[in-house]
Amino acid sequence: MLSTVRPFGVAAEEKRGRRFFLCHAAHEHDRVYMENMGEFLGRLGVPYEIVEFEAPGQRPELRQLLDDAIGVLGLNSQLDHCWLGDENFIDAAARQNVPVVHWIVDHPSARWPEFVRATEENSRFLFVSASCEAYFRRHVLARARTAWTAGVGPNWRSRLDRSSWWTFRKRDIGCLVALNLKRLGRTMTDVEVEHNALELPVRNAVAEAIEHAWHDLDNPLEMHLERALAWRLLELSNAEFHHCFRIVDDTAQIRRRLKIFDVASRFPVLVQTDTPPQSLLSAGLPTVRTDAEATSMPATIERMKSCRSVLSASFTNDMLHDRMQNALNAGCVAIIEDTPIHRRLFKHRGNALLFRYNDDSLAECLDLVCHRPFRAYRIARAGFALRDHPAIRFGGFHNAFDLTRE
Repeated sequence: MLSTVRPFGVAAEEKRGRRFFLCHAAHEHDRVYMENMGEFLGRLGVPYEIVEFEAPGQRPELRQLLDDAIGVLGLNSQLDHCWLGDENFIDAAARQNVPVVHWIVDHPSARWPEFVRATEENSRFLFVSASCEAYFRRHVLARARTAWTAGVGPNWRSRLDRSSWWTFRKRDIGCLVALNLKRLGRTMTDVEVEHNALELPVRNAVAEAIEHAWHDLDNPLEMHLERALAWRLLELSNAEFHHCFRIVDDTAQIRRRLKIFDVASRFPVLVQTDTPPQSLLSAGLPTVRTDAEATSMPATIERMKSCRSVLSASFTNDMLHDRMQNALNAGCVAIIEDTPIHRRLFKHRGNALLFRYNDDSLAECLDLVCHRPFRAYRIARAGFALRDHPAIRFGGFHNAFDLTRE
């Protein structure tokens, strides 16, 4: 059972009829993320309401939220682009002393350039890892009120009541590999075009950073760009750094996924992706699905209960990805990157399987879950026992509410 402590002041907010509003656009990912936050707040005893709107823009229906709001939580820059007539929603909230928290669920280098109204004065920011928060404070707003959560949390759809060998052995999917190659809509070709358009000294620094970053699971990836620029005595503005680091990050993440697909092509696994490489499509063993019905987030989460294992990769090395959290929830073996945070929480071959990109560890993990189901079950059972560990399930989610406090 998840242990929570009722925060000071919640009872008073209930008596006053005030609620914490969770706002999001009409997208299945956003719904899942806010479902997770709502589940946590409910357990904490915080009165909340989820508000879905079609898309950012003119949203006059949001005006009434400001009359009885503890605070308002939005995803990425969505609330930044909502308007109440001629007034931006963030400005209206600030005028009425309603805290607005932006939960940035991607790397801030990719999302911050989308913001147009948010400042240190009118907004607070929540990130999905400590390193994302550190990046924001270093390269964006140093004095902003910030905090972080351990990922976006597990979802109720993956929750399994109990785990047993008899049900585990009947699972027909050895491993679920649900990874897209596009990065916020950008392909590797798009990223390469941006890289080639850089001035030569910066282009070379970015290329060097990519070569060091893509297999580094121990350090914040921006460190490699900072070092490559410093060695060349190059200084970039914050906006230029965001642009260059996004090239580094997108390239590194796509290379990692291509490596995963290359290894997965040798095993009878289920791969769900948006743009599979031809080498994966022509391989005989994996099943590859790209249709929307199979690759939707709710369907993928639900499908985990039919899998012996789930492979996960994260865009930052200290994030607890929801694929891993849902894998534990569903009684699957979590196949996860060999990062410092994973090494602190898990034991390789004990309660999870850890892999790196510069050796044969991933092939060894897939061989175990595909061909030795009883050994896989023992690992899955040990991981299942950790699914409610406070550092894994909804870790840091209380910060969403705490950021609304003065």
